[in-house]
Amino acid sequence: MRVLLDIPRHKTAEFEVCDTRPLDDLAKQAHTRFGSIFNPATTYFSGRFGHTARETLTTCTPWLTLRTCVRGGKGGFGSTLRSQSNRSTPTTFDDCRDLYGRRLRTLNDAKRIVEQTQTDEKLREEAKERRRKNIEENMRDRPVKKHRFDDTEFERRCEEAVELTRETTRKAVRNKLRKVKESESEGGVEPLIPLFEGELSSSDDESSSGDDDNSTENK
Repeated sequence: MRVLLDIPRHKTAEFEVCDTRPLDDLAKQAHTRFGSIFNPATTYFSGRFGHTARETLTTCTPWLTLRTCVRGGKGGFGSTLRSQSNRSTPTTFDDCRDLYGRRLRTLNDAKRIVEQTQTDEKLREEAKERRRKNIEENMRDRPVKKHRFDDTEFERRCEEAVELTRETTRKAVRNKLRKVKESESEGGVEPLIPLFEGELSSSDDESSSGDDDNSTENK
């Protein structure tokens, strides 16, 4: 039986094998002919177009391929696959059309624009209402806050200062009166405006007005 065999990185080779055990005979001849390439532990025969080697041998012109076993990687393919699935984009129907021939992407964009416009108007109204409330609060007369001071030392100093001022004023008034009386006794000149200690009563006001009238008549 004549068998064609595709060798990796080589041309297609032709072998004459026995009909009873064609695969074993083909393996021996391939190992003898291509010893550095063929290794029964790492290579195997397969048919073309997805067929197995035994199915291919039943055809009129058997054509096999020498394939090499590939070792597995370091693992971790499951986590890589899960991460890729998480990054995969969801299926959308934006490119589809409705019964009127309009694309769904256009309709979705129009709905999104309308919703955004309504949201913007609502936000503007809320901002305007906040500004109005702030203006009303600022224009409103706020109640005067009363503060209570419980500093006894400060109150004592204030009382002492007031009392000292009163005492100083009394002394100044007494000195002025004494000087006026001394000047009257020496020169006999009456003061036009008499000085009194304390507040003037109504009788004192009348007497002072009568004295002023008499003095004007004498003149």
